Amino acid sequence: MKKLITIIVLSMIAFSISNAQIEIDGNMLDWANIAPLDQAPIEETVGDLAAYPDFDLKHLYITHDTSNVYVRIDMNDAANFSNFYNYTNPPVFEFYMDTEIGDTTGFDWGWWNNAYNYYVNLVADTSKQMQFAILYKYLGGRIPTYAEGEFMPLDTLVLGINDENNAVEFAIPRDKVNFGTEFRPWVYSVADFQWADGADQLPTEGGDYMLKYDFWYGGSVVQVHGQEIMSGIQIDGDILDWATIPAADVDEIAEELGDQPTGPEFDLKDIYVTSDSTNFYMRIDIDPSATFSGIYTNYPNESAFQIMFDVNWGDTTGLGYGGFWRLPVDYMIDLSAALNPDSISNQVPVWRYVADWAGAFEEFAEVPGAFATFAKNDEDNVVEISVARSFINAGTDIRPWVYVVGNEVWDNEEYFPNPIWEGAPGTEDGVYYCLNYNFISGPSVHKMADKSVVTSIKDTRNGLGQVEGFGLVSNYPNPFNPSTNIHFTVTSPKVVSLAVYDILGRKVATLLNKKELQPGEQNIHWNGTDDNGNQLTSGVYLYKITSGEQTITQKMMLLK
Repeated sequence: MKKLITIIVLSMIAFSISNAQIEIDGNMLDWANIAPLDQAPIEETVGDLAAYPDFDLKHLYITHDTSNVYVRIDMNDAANFSNFYNYTNPPVFEFYMDTEIGDTTGFDWGWWNNAYNYYVNLVADTSKQMQFAILYKYLGGRIPTYAEGEFMPLDTLVLGINDENNAVEFAIPRDKVNFGTEFRPWVYSVADFQWADGADQLPTEGGDYMLKYDFWYGGSVVQVHGQEIMSGIQIDGDILDWATIPAADVDEIAEELGDQPTGPEFDLKDIYVTSDSTNFYMRIDIDPSATFSGIYTNYPNESAFQIMFDVNWGDTTGLGYGGFWRLPVDYMIDLSAALNPDSISNQVPVWRYVADWAGAFEEFAEVPGAFATFAKNDEDNVVEISVARSFINAGTDIRPWVYVVGNEVWDNEEYFPNPIWEGAPGTEDGVYYCLNYNFISGPSVHKMADKSVVTSIKDTRNGLGQVEGFGLVSNYPNPFNPSTNIHFTVTSPKVVSLAVYDILGRKVATLLNKKELQPGEQNIHWNGTDDNGNQLTSGVYLYKITSGEQTITQKMMLLK
């Protein structure tokens, strides 16, 4: 369940887990115990930009806490940011993030390894001084056209620069970026638009390696951009071609056979996963003493036998019940009717989740022209499935899970991995696991518990992020001109007030006045005017959401 994040809790977490204090002040001593991400084999070569040493990247550091992602970029020891503007053309100094691990989201020019959803422009200050940066979200297709609105500004970030003027640090609010469990960073610098001999990258985009920052493990993971797995699987019910593929349900996600009181038909035994360049394959074994036919002949009520796919690892995409599910559902294959002995088809539709993340409506829409092929073995207790990767928008990785329930006895649900939901027995320590499948390296067990808080900060933001009763509270765009949208989720019927205040605490606009709201997502538009219809001036404003004794206050910036 969603938990109220308070300053007290943040302080306790920070004290108990780490003594590191990251402050965006240009004093790099607080990074002393944090290693750079660019370890072997993707260490940056310093000195390879002989003609433009000021744009020569040296190291990238990233860490995080519950509120922010912190980034530090070091340049060549001989570099100086003051020289960035001593050229005819303006400098390019940017930090990119691939947060949706699917090939068809974000821009990738049609050939890059990563597809970028967000970027930070570190030289946005038109006064030709690196004082602040602007965080953008990308809303276009694979190849940017730079049309108006394609890059949406989300926030202004304060920069901290060291005394030597060759290292910069900044904080990215996690409530502004759709961070999931991980993201892939990239830094790009260019001098005087010299795209060949004046450009540097970290890591090299389009090369052999990608760099991944993992929130759960609290560090970097180097991924090889290599040959994909090519498994010769035939969907024919003959299970011999799976002989060399080990079961994926091992270690922390192994199923316990014999734990289903409903009956063996709903007792998952083993799960197998593999792939080739076009398809994802999955094999599901149930209790050997059971048959799929028994699902329909031994019980009076309907059953559910479904395969779920988490392909976009953002916290607010897919069916996640507002964070209750640890693996939000982006796509689904429903075998509930297909396994019936009277079924004559060997194909089932692929469904895409189309409703809100909070799960107010479990709405799935059939993906046009998309289907999965399946076959059962002769013993009728093993099923193998094939689905085209393009049908489920599978990029480099996919996280599948299985849901089975029989006779409409909801207390006897079976999950793989077990458990994948908060509050299940065995999750009291807050640690969850999933099966991650990478199309190059194969399956691995992945811990999903944001316990690895690497750092804490002394001056926290006003934003509370996830707030019980209101979900993820945010406004976008921020900064904005001329209007913004204030977004929150009501989890139960509430009487809500929403007002805007200036920096001195004076109310300037009333957007909701004790209005009764029903459960669901709320999106309140504000056009930057006061209650009299007058356009407000540029500056920082606060919006306050109140319901009963609960109040949430967030900061936003109006730029003219």
